[in-house]
Amino acid sequence: MTIFEVIAFLILVVAIGILVYYYFNDTAMRNKLSNGVADLRDFNIGGLNVSESNDNISVGKKLKTKIKDIDMPNINTDAFSNKLDAFLNEKSEELIKDWELATKEDIGVLEERFDVVNNSIDGINKRFNEYKEFTNEKLDSIDERLKKLEDS
Repeated sequence: MTIFEVIAFLILVVAIGILVYYYFNDTAMRNKLSNGVADLRDFNIGGLNVSESNDNISVGKKLKTKIKDIDMPNINTDAFSNKLDAFLNEKSEELIKDWELATKEDIGVLEERFDVVNNSIDGINKRFNEYKEFTNEKLDSIDERLKKLEDS
């Protein structure tokens, strides 16, 4: 056996020892928890008696059914939704300003500006074509003059 094989064997033995330690530690913890659950069988939560009369029903299922049976008038999603809507309506101007959101008015103004620019593009394009024709005529005229000057 080389030195590397010995080191690898020692590391493997230590790892197995650690795993065995945690396994026994975990089983001891499970035993403590199961004893603790047995002590909780006669426990009272908010007026609910959680005593387990039937061994076939677990404490979790018993709690689940008892909590479902409780009438909870204070928990109402509609009330929460109304409060959230009221808050957003109250703070909407600040939210729009802080988050730089666009409103319908902003979009309307942008649409009007786009329409003006779109309509003026046709006029600008027409004027550009006229200018282009005029400039081409002037260039042709200058070219003719230059040829006459070069010929003379």
